[in-house]
Amino acid sequence: MKLLVDGPGDVSRNLTDKPLENRGNIMKKQEEHYRAVSWWLTWEDLEWPDDGLVDKIKRRADKAAEAGVNCAIIFGTHFRWDYLPFWSRLHDLLARIKEELHKRDILLFDHHSAVLTHRPRNAQDAWAIWKRNRHHVPFYPSRDVAAIWTFNGQHLNDWRMLDVETGEPCFLPFYVAEEFCINNSHFQKAYQSYVKRLVEETNIDGLMCDDGIFYPGWRACGCRWCRERFQREYGHILPPTNDHSFWGNRDSEAFKDWIEMRFHSSRDFLGLVKEVLPSDFPLMACCSTSEASNLPSVGMTYQDFIQNTNMIMLEMCGCTPELDGTWDGRISSQLLHLGIARDNSCPCFGLGYGFFPEPAFFIWALNKFLGSETWFSTLKGRLGVPNSMLRELADDPELVKEGFLWEKKHPHLFEGKPDAQTAVFFSRNTRDYYGQIHEDYVRDYQITCSELMQGKIDFEVTTDVPSPKDWAVLVMSSVICLSEDERNRLEEYLHSGGAVIATGPLGLRDERARLLEKKWLEKYGLKIFVDEPQRTPGFPPYKDIKPEIARCKGIFNGRTVQDGEWISIQLGRGRLFWCPSRIGTNAQSLGLADIVRQNEPKKAYRVVKGPEGWYLRTFHAGVRILLHGLPAKVEVEPHPTFRKDYITTTEQIVYKLHYKELSSSVLALEFTRMPRLITVYSPDLEEPRPVELAGVTVEVDLSGIRRYFVVEIISS
Repeated sequence: MKLLVDGPGDVSRNLTDKPLENRGNIMKKQEEHYRAVSWWLTWEDLEWPDDGLVDKIKRRADKAAEAGVNCAIIFGTHFRWDYLPFWSRLHDLLARIKEELHKRDILLFDHHSAVLTHRPRNAQDAWAIWKRNRHHVPFYPSRDVAAIWTFNGQHLNDWRMLDVETGEPCFLPFYVAEEFCINNSHFQKAYQSYVKRLVEETNIDGLMCDDGIFYPGWRACGCRWCRERFQREYGHILPPTNDHSFWGNRDSEAFKDWIEMRFHSSRDFLGLVKEVLPSDFPLMACCSTSEASNLPSVGMTYQDFIQNTNMIMLEMCGCTPELDGTWDGRISSQLLHLGIARDNSCPCFGLGYGFFPEPAFFIWALNKFLGSETWFSTLKGRLGVPNSMLRELADDPELVKEGFLWEKKHPHLFEGKPDAQTAVFFSRNTRDYYGQIHEDYVRDYQITCSELMQGKIDFEVTTDVPSPKDWAVLVMSSVICLSEDERNRLEEYLHSGGAVIATGPLGLRDERARLLEKKWLEKYGLKIFVDEPQRTPGFPPYKDIKPEIARCKGIFNGRTVQDGEWISIQLGRGRLFWCPSRIGTNAQSLGLADIVRQNEPKKAYRVVKGPEGWYLRTFHAGVRILLHGLPAKVEVEPHPTFRKDYITTTEQIVYKLHYKELSSSVLALEFTRMPRLITVYSPDLEEPRPVELAGVTVEVDLSGIRRYFVVEIISS
């Protein structure tokens, strides 16, 4: 495992040359991979200092090292402001954990909520914390004590987010919590002070700063700091919630400013955290998605977070795989985060939750298939059973040990960049300023990714108009908002030889969803019309809107384009393909994957036969092609008794997975030039399996493989 370590003359040294202790800040390159687990703290750990806890830390660190772990991330003691009287003891505990991990060449990141505080109002709330959020180690004060707590002369209660309608502190029923406002300057300074103290007293290697968003949604925040920022930066006074010319009005520029400020607030808060950290200190934020239609209400996207962080994480909530055995329902979200990581040359952690070895292995394999870092974590506090039962479950390193050790043994299999020729465009402006509900845009984006995945198309996601040198094919679904710069670069892309495959409304509005007077495609003979559904503004915005969507029609060279019909326009050396149908309602009949496949340039290799029910993904690393394979669906056996409590539902959890073994003749590759060497690797095989080369079409023996494989192709 190589890491870049700051040293005299900026010389890079191998991590294994000397222990981590006293090395200064450590930052990995993108192509070097983290094998991370959660390091759980429990009530027992709060007895620190204690000789028994020292032994426990050493034993856990030994097991982590034996499992191939190279990064541990703190989980527990989560709502850090509730630990205000305990900070010194907690930091001393973290410092000792870090010391023992460094002796074993393992990094330690802290991970906590910067803004949330448990505030149960009654006994029922307290039991709700025990049932759903015990893993936080909820060390909360009583409400009367919380009311008098101060930090640097400021009452903590004065930092709380306020409901824009009632003026009362916002309350989050799921977490049984209140939230401090990320725009409150007193809180900002207080948290900066805490972060500096945390790093100085623990010497941790990285930080995950959680929850610096507007968790209460549109109800937050009506505090003086948010109102003053809105007036100072945008010139608006935040109106009362009965002003429907503002709240939920898609045509209100002031309401769009309110949306923009929400995203900027979360971005800028991370900037304040970064400001007090050492240079290049690893920093990330919790983020379960950057695509969802409700994100303007909470102000969360890694497209903004990355401006002040240097690591990306994607929290894969729920079960992986799903209880129905599939996992590709999140592919649009996963590839969006990987695309942001690619464009910013930083690592992307895929955080998956599990409780048993078989789903833990699958989470590791899925991350390797996608090309992301792995963070595996249990979440035992959501199981709603006594602690005596939880203690019988294995610790995180033991669960993911098989995958981590196999990756450590074969690091050369996880190098390179995706070898895709197609990209899907994610239009944040369409989501932020045009979309009000899932069906307006995000559904079409998600279904586009699913159609390509199921159609065996290797693709990536981009948030910007690329060059044809990056991807030969660009897919755009219901991208109604395009800035002038994006429209110009799209024309450059086409004239330079790229193929654009678009469905639904395209480029009829600018980056703030204002209708364009002159539609940009009309000069090429295509007129696009949209029938917009009637929407009623109100508060909370977009509540109870029926899932009616805009209908798209087109006239090309004086002729009506029929629903489901594709037209083609030659532009320079490139070509635009367009269909008026929305992919979200007509996916089965549009044949999107086939049109993409027809427009992709020929590669030096192609898969002429693939294993039924498996997905393949290729990476290019110098003279090598790495072909990864993962089952698209497995048979899931839920745990017979354990259930997970999540928000308002109780869900089964994945216990075991059942696979079908592949046969010898299910994969065939065709080459324009015979490669020098092909080898099959799999955790299901005792040894790597060389492939016999005879002719330009090669049969690859996958017999004995059930769970995951990598085919390494070395060209001549």
